[in-house]
Amino acid sequence: MGLGIKEPITSPTFNFENIYQGRDGLTLYHFDLYRSDRIDEDIRDLMLEAFADPQGVTVVEWAERASGYWPKGAMAIEFDWVSENERKIIINSKFKSQNAN
Repeated sequence: MGLGIKEPITSPTFNFENIYQGRDGLTLYHFDLYRSDRIDEDIRDLMLEAFADPQGVTVVEWAERASGYWPKGAMAIEFDWVSENERKIIINSKFKSQNAN
C-alpha cells in the first residue's frame, strides 16, 4: 500500500526508531518518544537526519516531546480515542507550541 512496505510496521518503543524501505527508494522513519522525557542529542540527530531525507516520510509517536525540532511544513496527525472501535483523527498544519528541550 502507500509506500509499498510489505513487512509489518511495529512501534519502536524500546529502540526509539524503526526504518522501513518502501518502493521507488522511499523510506519510512518511525520514531516513538514515549520513553523519552527529554530528547537527547542522539535522538535529535536521528530525527534531523530523517527529516532531511528527501525520499523519507517520518512518523513520530508522542511528537509533542520533540516540539522544538519540527521542520517547516511538518503536519501533526492526532488520533483521539472515541470508543473501543472508533477514533477521531485531527490533522493540524502546525504543532502545538510546547518546548520539550
